[in-house]
Amino acid sequence: MGERETTLLGRRIGYNERMRKRIRVRRIKNAISSCIHWVRHGGWIILAVVLGLSLTAWHNRFYLQHFNPLELRHLQYVEIEGNHMLSWEDVMQCAQVETGMLMSELHADSVEASLLQLPLIHSAKVEKKFPSSLYIHLQESIPVLSVLENGKAAVYSEKGIVLPLSMATAMRLPVLDAESVDKVQLMADFLMSMRSVDRDLYEKVSQLAWSEEDDGIKVAFRDVGYMTLFPKGRWNRELFTLYESVQNGFVEDLRCAGELDMRFIGFAYVRNYDKRCVNG
Repeated sequence: MGERETTLLGRRIGYNERMRKRIRVRRIKNAISSCIHWVRHGGWIILAVVLGLSLTAWHNRFYLQHFNPLELRHLQYVEIEGNHMLSWEDVMQCAQVETGMLMSELHADSVEASLLQLPLIHSAKVEKKFPSSLYIHLQESIPVLSVLENGKAAVYSEKGIVLPLSMATAMRLPVLDAESVDKVQLMADFLMSMRSVDRDLYEKVSQLAWSEEDDGIKVAFRDVGYMTLFPKGRWNRELFTLYESVQNGFVEDLRCAGELDMRFIGFAYVRNYDKRCVNG
């Protein structure tokens, strides 16, 4: 009869289970033998080093808890895109960033907030790039209109904010009547809508003003002799396309017009028609 084995509780162990047990014992013996062989042939050095590092780390655990690997990196490269009116130095100064500063002290949200404080910047996107670079993408404010008063010029952006630009720039922009300066944001929105639909039409705008009587926007274009009255809202492609169609299709009728009323959807009316022009 073959060898019989039992557990501590007296349960008899079968042949297959005995074989699995012997294999496990053999594997454990081989593993222990391999470890002893590894330690005898230089493994003890690695164990000593690991033990020494562990003791050192435990002894200096307070400093390790406050260790910040970002402090090992310093800002080296700054890439700026979208700046046309602003120089590289202007952007860096406004962002309160300089090369050599710790990357751990550089926060993208704070840099964006600092940049948006400058009126010439419409939007900013800041991104830190590993290991030591900063990427800044700017969208500068657009000079939309100007206001001339007492020999001085003020240039306004699409946000209705004054921009520090020269008189030469102001004279190239549509001029808002000084008495309508309280409507500057409305006028800026109107001109930006026109600019986005038809850039050429926007560049033809010479002057504009707010009409309390008509509750609309009066616009003088450089290429016509009449004033055009636009609504205070609902500025879309259809509105400006209708204006172009009326201007190009009724040249003789508009030659003596005083005002062209575009306030009503789908319609255009001529007002203050000069009859002397027709008779003469």
